Amino acid sequence: MTPSTRLPPRPSGFRPDIEGMRGIAVLLVVMYHCGVPGSGGGFIGVDVFFALSGYLITGLILNEIARTGKLSFRRFYARRARRLLPAAGLVVLSTLLLGVLVYSPLELVGFAKWASYTSLYISNYMFVREGSNYFAADIATNPFLHTWSLAVEEQFYLLWPALIVTALLVVKSRRRLAVMLTVISTVSLALCIWLTHYRQPWAFFSLPPRAWEFGLGGLACMLPAQRLKIHLRWLNLLGWVGLTAVLAAGCGYSPQTRFPGVAALLPVAGTLATLISGTSGVPSGLAVLLGSRILQYLGRLSYSWYLWHWPILLMASIRFPDLTWHGKLMAGAVALVLAHITFLVLEKPVRLSAFLVARPELSLGLVLLTAVTGITGARMVEANARHALAAGEQARFWAAANNSRPLFEGNCLARSGVADLLQCDYGDRQSPTAVVLFGDSHAEHWFPALELIADEKRYHLLTLLKASCPAARVQVYNVSLKRQDVECSKWREAALQRILQLRPSLVVLSEADGPVINHARPARLGGHLVSAQEWEEGVRSTVSYLDSHGVRTLVIADVPRAGFDVPICLSRAAAHRWATQDCEPTREAALNEDARQAENTAILGLTNTRLVDFADKLCAGLFCQSVIDGEVVFRDSNHLTSNFARKLAPYLEREIEELVDTRKATEHALVARSPR
Repeated sequence: MTPSTRLPPRPSGFRPDIEGMRGIAVLLVVMYHCGVPGSGGGFIGVDVFFALSGYLITGLILNEIARTGKLSFRRFYARRARRLLPAAGLVVLSTLLLGVLVYSPLELVGFAKWASYTSLYISNYMFVREGSNYFAADIATNPFLHTWSLAVEEQFYLLWPALIVTALLVVKSRRRLAVMLTVISTVSLALCIWLTHYRQPWAFFSLPPRAWEFGLGGLACMLPAQRLKIHLRWLNLLGWVGLTAVLAAGCGYSPQTRFPGVAALLPVAGTLATLISGTSGVPSGLAVLLGSRILQYLGRLSYSWYLWHWPILLMASIRFPDLTWHGKLMAGAVALVLAHITFLVLEKPVRLSAFLVARPELSLGLVLLTAVTGITGARMVEANARHALAAGEQARFWAAANNSRPLFEGNCLARSGVADLLQCDYGDRQSPTAVVLFGDSHAEHWFPALELIADEKRYHLLTLLKASCPAARVQVYNVSLKRQDVECSKWREAALQRILQLRPSLVVLSEADGPVINHARPARLGGHLVSAQEWEEGVRSTVSYLDSHGVRTLVIADVPRAGFDVPICLSRAAAHRWATQDCEPTREAALNEDARQAENTAILGLTNTRLVDFADKLCAGLFCQSVIDGEVVFRDSNHLTSNFARKLAPYLEREIEELVDTRKATEHALVARSPR
């Protein structure tokens, strides 16, 4: 018995409500990326697209099987290739070419690789890797960032038809297929919720935890349309409720929302409710709204507009650093014009080409053509950028951006989401003088200087470090995991206990003051910051705990925060005459004086603790220098380069020697007074 004997065909044809929902989805995304007030959750437009794709693709597959008794994989993938690849290939190449005029050689080397990933539709898994890497380049400024969702959809298109056909061959009925899709979607949703809590980048960017959004769309298309039409009044109400849910998520969510997880249910369920309402085909207020000219126009151009809007917005923001959301909307309008041209000149002609429709093999050839063209263009741009970085001042900026991070590369820096204590040992391990480097990545960047001192003085240097986890006893919010970092608190207490066991001669403590409210610069973590008072109490709690156990501690105040990637800024300024951004931030904006004052107050009265502040060596007058004595100071926006850290080693050595020598003198005095 073939599957078609149990699968009656469903009505097919153009659905204005679906086109209208596409228009709403892309509008939400563009408004969110433009920073329009009230659109903080506009990123859920992608989830609307996922649900729509699941609904449409499942329906297309089931209808073809119902009509012909089988699915032509060749024609299915040929249609997808004609629909998606030409516009995507054009935007990849255009982004590379425009990028040569806007980006620095330092940026182009990295972005060229992403163009290759995009051409192969694997960029989502590359973003998983980068999103999990604390020291990765800021993915929010990557002009190919938005292609992660296209990669997820392409992977869905690749696997879903085979899954449906195989399932039908096994279960041989629509009802059992629905049960199977329900199980798959449930497992995927459970995985999504779990990963959102523990490994948020995996939940956000990868297909398995997103598959439930497509799966629920597929289930919605399998609902019996004739039975649904009996309840027209309830269907209309369901549609309005669904649209309200989508808009509520788009307006009410924010980048701080723990997403996707449970939160993604609202926009997905809202989308499906709207689609189910539209199965009746009966005119209604909702149908009129979704069928309006503007939404139909935006829906028709949604794919091309989505492709163009992100790189255009980023490049406009670089060219005009003070661009407001009004100006970004104008950039979005430019992207819409490009989308209109792309649709008329390329997307529509290729998709409807009678020549290609009659020759699926040629359509499938677009897969290879797009990949080869994109990768070739990327390699050419990368080679040109590397040539520019090979000599002169650009070579210096390249070296700064790629300055070695031995502790990170040696797995000595605990990652987000884990509480495991990682201890690494350097220097003379037999030395009676042990120095422990304790804190987060802003302690890690002092390691090159400390290693130099340890080698010279024959100290035993140990490290206890965790990314984004201050030594101060405060509750911090983890940006990557979108939740309070409970693992940080567990790790900190374990590290303190380990320090007491080690009984070191000295602890060098340093930490980023980014989690502390600073009225001189915008909040980086939204509402998830600690006050200066809380910071003072947290620092005091940590250092007094060590001090009370006789552990001498040198606290190094945080370095300035530029607010931008310094090597990239310098590279861009050297490459383009129009680059107007000042690569030297003001002292007021770069230094968190509230946090520094809190740290000074926190150590008062502690006999074994001292604070050292190198701010005056990095900031002369009103500005903080990006280059000092020919050496680039920062490897990104807030971490010192290894080379520059070593330049500060003599100053740090004096501070360390005073504390170590004081401890030795105290120990000798105790020995001299002890009875014999």
